[in-house]
Amino acid sequence: MKKKDNFILGFVGALVIFIVLYSILNLFTDFPYFSQNRESLWVYMFSLIPDLILARFMLVKWNMEKTGKGMMLVTLLGIILVMFFVLK
Repeated sequence: MKKKDNFILGFVGALVIFIVLYSILNLFTDFPYFSQNRESLWVYMFSLIPDLILARFMLVKWNMEKTGKGMMLVTLLGIILVMFFVLK
């Protein structure tokens, strides 16, 4: 099997993982226990955790540096956007 080490592939893959996981976790914000404060900040943060774990495997275990860097960029941008727009 041929490995594809591509920055764009990592960026788009991490973005897709974030959007899918955010959509799934956002379903739980209808419950009163989870949506108490800060516009459900936990949804954003838990949506970024799988990207970090997968990026670590890409960088260290599988030697796919370009793909891992793309995933790290999405994670970093996501954290920065949460800090500016949600935490105001």
